[in-house]
Amino acid sequence: MTAVGAHLVGGLKADTAEEAMRRAAGALGTRLYRLTDGETGPRAQWIWWQIDKLLALPGVRMGPPKINPESGNPDYEQFPGLDVDPGTTIPPRHLGYADAAIESYAVFRCLREEGLVAPGVRFQVSLPTAYAVIVAWVNAPTRAFFDEFERAMLAEVEAIVAAVPAQDLAIQWDVAVEIGAIEGVFAPSADLAGEAFIVEALRRAVRAVRPPAAVGIHFCYGDYRHRHFTVPRDLSIPVRLANAVLAETVLDFVHMPVDRESGLEAGYFAPLAGLPSGPSLALGVIDYENDADRIDRLVAAADATGRTYAVATECGMSRLGERGEAVTLVDLLAQHARVSAAIR
Repeated sequence: MTAVGAHLVGGLKADTAEEAMRRAAGALGTRLYRLTDGETGPRAQWIWWQIDKLLALPGVRMGPPKINPESGNPDYEQFPGLDVDPGTTIPPRHLGYADAAIESYAVFRCLREEGLVAPGVRFQVSLPTAYAVIVAWVNAPTRAFFDEFERAMLAEVEAIVAAVPAQDLAIQWDVAVEIGAIEGVFAPSADLAGEAFIVEALRRAVRAVRPPAAVGIHFCYGDYRHRHFTVPRDLSIPVRLANAVLAETVLDFVHMPVDRESGLEAGYFAPLAGLPSGPSLALGVIDYENDADRIDRLVAAADATGRTYAVATECGMSRLGERGEAVTLVDLLAQHARVSAAIR
């Protein structure tokens, strides 16, 4: 078996951070590398809560909706759009990520002291990139406001790093909108266009997390209503982006999506041959619909690469039931445990 351990992408379907961490740690125990707080409460819908954060700023207001006409999925064709005045600034700790992480880390420590969280498991904070928030929500975003949001986001990281001991901390950057832009689904303004811009921004984000804290990237093709903005043909784009980041900085772990259909096709995993062995690898082979047969086939396809990897879902598990599926967090955590070996 080349599936060793489990990676939790971020969101967990639970009412509180304590409930999320108790369920995950209880179900996965010695299979866990890192433990997220489940992104519960207002963070459950990834970057949607940042709309209210931005609207609270002077100079930001609702504008016309953002239209993504090239999306192959109608769920992604129209999103809320925000108009931002020139010179708009973001005050310290306004985005809320540091406050949430610090509060959840206190719970993590209590669970570890209780013996539920195994020694060596890190506290994982999953964060969106500045690119994700600005390109997703802001109408005609400028480089100036991108820089302002990036500054505020990296200040949140600095506050997290200051509050959580580095040996306990792992930060995961969520990279989805960037892939949508490269695939032509989302159209960034000219100020933010181009893969070179995306890569440089990712390198800055990764460099903001200094060792011995761990840092990784979760690559994603979207999970709104458990559907992609476009179906990945293979892992070419995530591997290309990971290698571009690795050319000038260090990653401790990388998570790659595995589509429930194209992931079964010959060649889907072939680009992994070009990914260095430095960062540990996680693959999203756990099917959201809890189809054990499909999971087994996806695992077999991933095993055929010969790479050791952690099992994971394609994205977070906070949206379970969105499309009426009768699948629980307990169900999917049990699937993680079923198809992976213990780490320790």
